[in-house]
Amino acid sequence: MMCDFTVVYAEEVDEDAVKKAEKSEDKIENLEDKLKDAKKEKDEDIQKKLIISSELHQINGNISIIGEKLSESEKELIRTKIELDQKQKEIEYKKELLANLLRKMNQVDVEAYLITFGSDSGLGDYFAAVDALQQLERRLYDIVGEIKNEKVEFEKKEEEQEIIVEIYDDQQKTLEYEKVKKSVILNQTQGEINQKDAIIGEIQSKIAGLRADISRLLGKGYDTDDIKDAVKFASKATGVRKDFLMGMLVVESDLGRYTGGCNYKESRMNSHRKSIFKDICKDLGHNYKKQKVSCPPKGYKGTGGAMGVAQFMSDTWKGYEKKIERVTGHKPPDPWNLTDGVTAMALKLANDGATSKKGECKAAKRYLGGSHQWYCDKVQYWADHYEKLLE
Repeated sequence: MMCDFTVVYAEEVDEDAVKKAEKSEDKIENLEDKLKDAKKEKDEDIQKKLIISSELHQINGNISIIGEKLSESEKELIRTKIELDQKQKEIEYKKELLANLLRKMNQVDVEAYLITFGSDSGLGDYFAAVDALQQLERRLYDIVGEIKNEKVEFEKKEEEQEIIVEIYDDQQKTLEYEKVKKSVILNQTQGEINQKDAIIGEIQSKIAGLRADISRLLGKGYDTDDIKDAVKFASKATGVRKDFLMGMLVVESDLGRYTGGCNYKESRMNSHRKSIFKDICKDLGHNYKKQKVSCPPKGYKGTGGAMGVAQFMSDTWKGYEKKIERVTGHKPPDPWNLTDGVTAMALKLANDGATSKKGECKAAKRYLGGSHQWYCDKVQYWADHYEKLLE
């Protein structure tokens, strides 16, 4: 299977331009660290916002429940007051009946006094009337007592209901206060998110500007469609995810914008790698003295000498040459060729387990050589955001 893409690069770059490009690259690294921190802070703010929103939702639900209970309790209190008022009226009415009855019994007593001076006729009726009145009096006393007891119960119920209403009212006021507090915090958090977005946008703009400066200084660049086609080709051939390959290319060579600013001597390659590097350049017809490779890294221990978009060391490239040749059809394959370079990257990643998303992080770490989690995180970030660099 063969696939070829045109790549434009300069074999010789002005040394001042290289130095300026390296300074820009350092600035980009610092900005990317700041960008990562800003995005992390934004994610934390978003999580905080989600928690506050959830709490507000719960508070609103509780306010609704308490409001219903308060409304029902107030209605119950009104009903209790009405019943209590009715009991009081009933007591007053029964008392009036009892007073009338007592007046009636007093009248009977007067009549009984008058009868004792007269005949015995009518005494039976009198005593019957007196007995009936006495029974009625006792019954009225009992009824009044019962009503008073009921009144006491209703008064107690009224007092308890007033306490319940007061409790619900306090709860509602407390929830309303909490709602206001949470709303203020929510607005503040959204404001912080907006600020983070502004900061992120500013940093991304600076990074884009610096990348443009590097491309201008070094005169290097790949057509966006060519990059996408090369990645698609390598992904199909190896099973490595396209977005992951894009992320790797961003981290390794800024999508091919910067593949190195040092010669083989400046790279501090060991003699074994230098020898292989010379052989690779000879086979391809490149001048090994002028062919640019990566400079020694500043952020971690290691040597330079990495080649092309995939940033392969010469000895590693030599070990994959046959495999690359079988996939691309290029004989010999060229580390500075876009298709060969991306294919080499994909083959190595696939060999280290990147054919599944679960194995990508481990494969990325092995690609750099070591167990650097920061490298894996950086690759995965750009796997999700590389489109920003293609705009």
